Amino acid sequence: MRTQFLSIVVASLAVSAPAIAQQTLAYDVQPSQSNFTWSGTTSLGNIVGNPSNAFQVDGTSQLSIAPVGGNGYGAVQMVGGDAFVVPDIHGKIPNPIPFLPPLATIDVLNLHLSPTSDPFSVNPIGSSFSTMVTLTALSGTLVVTPLGGSAQTTDLTGSASTPSAASGSLGTSLTFGESLLVVPVNSTFPFSDSASGISGTITVTGTLTAYWGPQFPTSYCTAKPNSQGCTPGMGWFGFAVYSTPGSQLFLISAAFVLNNKSGLLFYGSQPANLPFQGGTLCVQPPIKRTPIQNSGGNPPPNDCSGGFSIDFNSYIASGVDATLVPGRVVYAQWWYRDPGFSAPNNTGLTNALQFTIVP
Repeated sequence: MRTQFLSIVVASLAVSAPAIAQQTLAYDVQPSQSNFTWSGTTSLGNIVGNPSNAFQVDGTSQLSIAPVGGNGYGAVQMVGGDAFVVPDIHGKIPNPIPFLPPLATIDVLNLHLSPTSDPFSVNPIGSSFSTMVTLTALSGTLVVTPLGGSAQTTDLTGSASTPSAASGSLGTSLTFGESLLVVPVNSTFPFSDSASGISGTITVTGTLTAYWGPQFPTSYCTAKPNSQGCTPGMGWFGFAVYSTPGSQLFLISAAFVLNNKSGLLFYGSQPANLPFQGGTLCVQPPIKRTPIQNSGGNPPPNDCSGGFSIDFNSYIASGVDATLVPGRVVYAQWWYRDPGFSAPNNTGLTNALQFTIVP
């Protein structure tokens, strides 16, 4: 019974807890909210859209996040990704004589950018930050076609913008369980075409918006019917949030368990489907456990009026487990005493819950 369960717990606790490490998360860029315009100047004159100077950005942006004791961010840094321009950029240098063809056309094709920044801190009030942002081309081709000449191409791979100041925000949507990155961008790329002699700059201005999530908890595995004939079940309310645990509950509960019995929530990093104490162990060892609770409910005799609940965000914030960091996938299950069964099966088990910790 309890001896078998405790042997698993003791074995898991014998594994030393790793230190809190930097986490790298891939945020999905939202093109409908990442709207940009471009402008340009050259040695021959200004570049105008041909026909438009508007575009959007899609793809990914990667953030490296250093957790701090389950109660906020340490250093955060944009460390790359693949943010690509949609559609391609098409421009022209107008001819001073209006009815004549443009002096040149300038096209930027298949432009993929990697956004990086200096490390920055996030203000816990308002989720704001300030940093320096650089855009580096992962791929792209510059095509310059001068009036009366042939198209000249330049590979833009490795070209980088001048670092520019950016003031954005990194917060969490408590409604949808998403982490939201918003970064205003104003970056300038120099270019030079040796064949035509045309040189200049292109400046892109807009807002990069990217989400990580949503991360909705999901139930899995099979509960063990208890000695009163009830099948206990897990419930949840909210999302597991790392940075602002005090502003959001993440309640993990159990219902239809025996009244006035001791129990606890245990969890790990992998799911399982193993025979265990007459039921199913849904979490792969090594496992960790939360403090013991009493199920409460009606006075004796035994019935199914008991229940358990824990605010897992408060548990994260306590810092008792340094592995509970943004991006961590957690598998959890309730265990409790059930004296209506003979040893060693005199315990109860709910089904299980999978969830991911939102930054």
